[in-house]
Amino acid sequence: MDQIKTYWANLQESFPVLLTLSVNVVAAFAILILGWIVARWARKRIRRSKFVAHHHVDSTIRPVIASLIFYIIMAMALYGFLIKLGVPAASLLAIFGAAGLAIGLALKDTLSNIAAGVMLLALRPLAVGEFIDSAAATGTIEEIGLFATTIKNAEGVYIYVPNREMWRSRIQNFARHQNRKAIIEIGVGYETDLETARARLLELLANTPDVKDHPTPPEVYVMGFGESAINLSCRCWLPGDNWLARTSNLRIAIKQLLDGDGIEIPFPQRVVRNVKD
Repeated sequence: MDQIKTYWANLQESFPVLLTLSVNVVAAFAILILGWIVARWARKRIRRSKFVAHHHVDSTIRPVIASLIFYIIMAMALYGFLIKLGVPAASLLAIFGAAGLAIGLALKDTLSNIAAGVMLLALRPLAVGEFIDSAAATGTIEEIGLFATTIKNAEGVYIYVPNREMWRSRIQNFARHQNRKAIIEIGVGYETDLETARARLLELLANTPDVKDHPTPPEVYVMGFGESAINLSCRCWLPGDNWLARTSNLRIAIKQLLDGDGIEIPFPQRVVRNVKD
C-alpha cells in the first residue's frame, strides 16, 4: 500500500511535466504539418494563378519563385518544430550550419543545377513556350525549375533536363525572332536555261503571300555544279510560326512550278561506257 501511495505521489509530481511535454510535442507536429500545408498551398497558388503575372513576373520565372517560397516556408516550419521540442536556438543554428555545409559538399551537382537555373533565368536564352534545339534536348520549353528544365519534344514526349546540362550546351532558339530565313536547295538539269529558271523562281517567291521583303528580298543563286544537276539555292524570309508547314508548302510550290515549266529535277545517275579495244 505504501508503494502504491509513493507511485501515485510521484505520478502527481511528474504529471505537469508530462502534460507540458505532450502539449509541446503536439504543438511541434502541428507547426510542421501546418507549415507543409501552407507551403504546398502557396506553391500551387503561385504556379497556377495570375497573381505573380500582374506584378511583371512572367511564366518563365514563376515556378522558381514558387519553389523558393515552398522551401522557405518549410525551413521556417522545421525551425519552429525543433524550437517547440526544446532544442536551443544557438545549438539549432550551429546544427543547421554544419548540416548545410555537409549537404553542400554532398550535393554539389545539385547546387550547380540551381546556379545554372539562376543564370538561365537571368540571361534568358530561352523562355516557356519557345522551341529550342540543344545538345541536351530538342522541343518546346514547358518549365524552367529550380533544379531542372522540362521540355516536350515534337512527339509529345516529356524530357527532364538538369539545368547544368542545359546551361553548358549550345542552344538554338527558333522562337526568339518573328521571322526566319528559309534556304531551300534544289537541283535542275544541265540543259536548263539558268536565267529563265532563276527568274521564274524569283517570281514565285515574290508572289508567295508568306514571303517577306524585309530584311532582304527573295534571292535565288547558282551554288555549284553537281554530278547530275546544277544546284540552285532559293532564299527568303518567312514568319517563324508554323515553320514546317510554311517551308513544306513552299517546296511543293517550287516543284509544281518546275514541273509546269518542263524543268527537270534530275535524280542521281551514272553513265557507263564500255570501250572496246
